[in-house]
Amino acid sequence: MEKRFFQAVGILLLLIVIWSIWQPLWKTRLNEAVDPSSTDKIVLDVEKGESASSIATSLKKEELIESKKSFLRTVEKEDLDGSLRYGRFVLSPSMTLREIITILTTEGTGELAITVIEGWTINEIDAKLTEMGLIEAGKFRYCSFNCTFEYAFLGNDRSLEGFLFPDTYFIDSASFTEETFINQMLQNFDAKLSDEMEAAITASGRSIHDTVIMASLIEREVRTEDDIPIVSGILWKRLDNEWTLGVDATLLYVQEDNELSAEDLAMESPYNTRLNKGLPPTGISNPGLASLEGAIYPEDSEYWFYLTNLEGEVFYAKTNEEHERNKEKHL
Repeated sequence: MEKRFFQAVGILLLLIVIWSIWQPLWKTRLNEAVDPSSTDKIVLDVEKGESASSIATSLKKEELIESKKSFLRTVEKEDLDGSLRYGRFVLSPSMTLREIITILTTEGTGELAITVIEGWTINEIDAKLTEMGLIEAGKFRYCSFNCTFEYAFLGNDRSLEGFLFPDTYFIDSASFTEETFINQMLQNFDAKLSDEMEAAITASGRSIHDTVIMASLIEREVRTEDDIPIVSGILWKRLDNEWTLGVDATLLYVQEDNELSAEDLAMESPYNTRLNKGLPPTGISNPGLASLEGAIYPEDSEYWFYLTNLEGEVFYAKTNEEHERNKEKHL
């Protein structure tokens, strides 16, 4: 009996020793980073209502923390479970566990990542910023037409549609303004439009304005990079030969329901490229680099017609008769 008593006491003392060693180690981990020298930026999406355990799993998977237990213990001991925010956060392996927890629980701290998808319009960007709680609805659109931006490539354009380069942007949500964000996107466009690309536009006899509008059409019409320069060649060829472009995406740009009826196809609008020759007055989306390059470097072909099915596959035709057969077969 006495032996069992001393064994129990020994086990208890051992547990106390282990606890006393582990406790300061756990606290020390708060000030440690997985990789203090890292310059990587990792975007972490936290869903509304996501549990601390789920967030810890994501952090561990992205190699942003060493220990899930240390994260969860801190959240529990400091009663932070109800303070964990949802949204998109920009983190780094160089951040300590304490810094990561602070970013995830303190409003207005750290960077926020905004991804502008290729082909989005000004209205779609406005809706995304509104959804993220960064602006009141319509403020981004208003600034895009009314704020002043001095860039040579803009010329006299009053619409920035087409020039707001799609990318992932890192911003400070506490100091965010529509004007600074638009400026950030225009700077990105300026950086992507290389001297070589500008020289190619000049050599073609076209303007940056027209090239960007064409790129915005291509962005909405074609999904695959192999097809982009071919479709670009077809559209430029139609334009140069005074054909109508016949791009339904230009009409969809001014339709709220994103659908076209027979009446829509016949409506009088500068964006109706079935009825009007030439380009629409503005871009109809903000194209990515592939579409911009496609508009600058079109591919010559014997085709005059194309159509895209629901899966994004493109079918080409030399004549209208062949084009009609493609419609019957593939649509």
